[in-house]
Amino acid sequence: MANRSNDRNWDATQHYKNAAVAKDYDRVRFSSTAGRVFNNQEKRVIRECFQDIPRDTVILDIPCGTGRLAEALLGSGLRVYGADISAEMLDVANERLAGYGGRFTTEVMDAFKLTGSERQFEAALCARVLMHFPLETQIKFLRGVAAVTRKRIVINHSLSSPYQRFRRWVKVLLGHQKSAGYPITNSEIKRLLGESGLAEVKRRRINALISEAVYIVAEKIR
Repeated sequence: MANRSNDRNWDATQHYKNAAVAKDYDRVRFSSTAGRVFNNQEKRVIRECFQDIPRDTVILDIPCGTGRLAEALLGSGLRVYGADISAEMLDVANERLAGYGGRFTTEVMDAFKLTGSERQFEAALCARVLMHFPLETQIKFLRGVAAVTRKRIVINHSLSSPYQRFRRWVKVLLGHQKSAGYPITNSEIKRLLGESGLAEVKRRRINALISEAVYIVAEKIR
């Protein structure tokens, strides 16, 4: 299945509301050798980003998707509240993580509509979503997540550095699709966090020479 996140007519809010897409999501992205390696590395980074959070804390995972990263948090002794706009993706997550019982719960939720009057969480994970939207929309999404989070939010994004832009240009020349529709520069990261009421604490990279992925640990400043 092609990655369509760089197609301006592609709608991330609707694409995953498809049972077939949800069922095949992990197989398409993480069944190859490279995909399995990245999956393991990403889960390790996510665990490290939350390693100082008291065990049994409830983490908001939004969008939870198929529960792939929620599984890493649950395995670390945390509880996870999996939220996603797609009930179909959450169906896959619930089946996958049924063995965790009440430690994993889910709710269909739209981050763009969160106001702060909803249930509050100590920390949140916001992975593999922001790069699907233009920056202004990313800010709206992250503001929603921040509205229901008391302290820490871990986000992941696609970094747009001079080196990564050169790599992306070469990949396009070779006929590969872009890995993200809206990669972000360091100055844009600062704006994204600042306008969402967050400040960066630290960041992690995975295979920086071959991957755009960046993981940012941020905390609320107001």
